[in-house]
Amino acid sequence: METRTEPNQAIVPGLLSEGEQPDFPRVLMLAAGGTIARALAVAARLRIPELLAAGPLSSGELAKRAECHPEALDRLLGTLALAGVLTRVADGGYRLTDAGAVLRSDHPASLRNTVMLLAETYDDAFRGLLTTVTSGESAFREVFGVSLYEHLAANPEEERVFDAAMAEMCRPVAAELAGGYDFSGVRTVVDVGGGDGTLLGGILREHPELRGVCVDRPSVCERAAAPPHPAGDRIVFRPADIFTEIPAAGDRYVIKNVLHDWPTEWQVRVLTAIRRAMAATPGSRLLVIEPMLEDEIDAPHALTQMVLCEGGTRGFSEAGMRRLLAAAGFTPLSAGALAGDHRLFECVPSAEAGPVPEARPAGG
Repeated sequence: METRTEPNQAIVPGLLSEGEQPDFPRVLMLAAGGTIARALAVAARLRIPELLAAGPLSSGELAKRAECHPEALDRLLGTLALAGVLTRVADGGYRLTDAGAVLRSDHPASLRNTVMLLAETYDDAFRGLLTTVTSGESAFREVFGVSLYEHLAANPEEERVFDAAMAEMCRPVAAELAGGYDFSGVRTVVDVGGGDGTLLGGILREHPELRGVCVDRPSVCERAAAPPHPAGDRIVFRPADIFTEIPAAGDRYVIKNVLHDWPTEWQVRVLTAIRRAMAATPGSRLLVIEPMLEDEIDAPHALTQMVLCEGGTRGFSEAGMRRLLAAAGFTPLSAGALAGDHRLFECVPSAEAGPVPEARPAGG
C-alpha cells in the first residue's frame, strides 16, 4: 500500500510512521536562514529600501537603478518578499513593508548597518562554530586568524559598518539614559569605549550644561572626530588603551556593551583603570550598562558572544556582574532595567577596595 504524504513532506519508509514524521520543511527553512540573512545584507548594500521609499517599483526598474542583473535581482526581491521585507503589488512590482523600512539609512530607527554586520562579518565567523562548541574557544579567531578588533582595524569598510551598527543599537539606550538618569550636579561624562559618540551625543542633547569625553581606539576616534558632531565642541574624542589609561576628572563614567567582549581578567583591568581615573574626582560614579543573558531566549545572543569574542568570554547575569564589580573594587548602589534587556548598574569605588594598582600594559 502506498503511503501518501503532504506536499514537501518526506516519509522515511520503515523508520517512522506517518504520524511520527518530523517537520522537515521547518527544518529546511531554518537551515536556509543564511540565505535570507545574506539577501537582507545585499539589499541594504544596494540601497533597495531607499529606492522603494517613494513607492513600488518593478524589478526591471530596480535593476536599472541599482545596476544589477535583472533576473538575479528579481530572485533576490522574491526572497525578501517571502521573508516579509517586501511585498509584491498587483502589477508585479515590489513595495517596501513596514518591517523592511528599518533597512533604510534615513529611518529614525535604522538597522541597515546592524543587518550588514550580522549577515556579513558575524556570519562569516560562524563558519567556525564547531570550534566554539567543541572547545569553547573563539570561532572568529579560528576563521580569521586574529581577534575581532584586530580584523576590524585591518579592514576599514568592515570597521565602518561595525561602528555604525554599534551606534544604531545604542540609540534606544542613549535616549532612555538621557531622559531617565539624574545628571543634576554633573559637569563631565566620560564614555569608555564610546565609539562615534552616539551615547554621549544623546545625553548632551538633553543636557546642554554637560560636556563629554569619548574614549576609544585611535582609528575610531579619528573617524568620529572628522565630521562636525551634533554636540559641537562639548564633546571631545580621546584615543587611548582603555585597559591602562582613562582620562581623569569625570563626574560620571559610562561603559556600555564593552565588558562582555573580553575575558574576566581584561574586564577587571578596564574597570580598574576607570577606578584609577575616578580617584581624581571626589563623588565620581560609574555607570555600567550591559545586557543580562539569563533566560532561554538569550541563548543565541550568548552563543554569538562566544563565537565572536576572545576565549573565556561569557554573557552576564546580574549575580555575575555583581561578582565582577566586587572583584574590580566597586560597589553597586542600584541596578535598573534599560531598553533591549540592558541593566544599568550605578557604582562607587568600594571603601574596602584598597589602593588602586599601577597600570599594566594591555599585553602584559
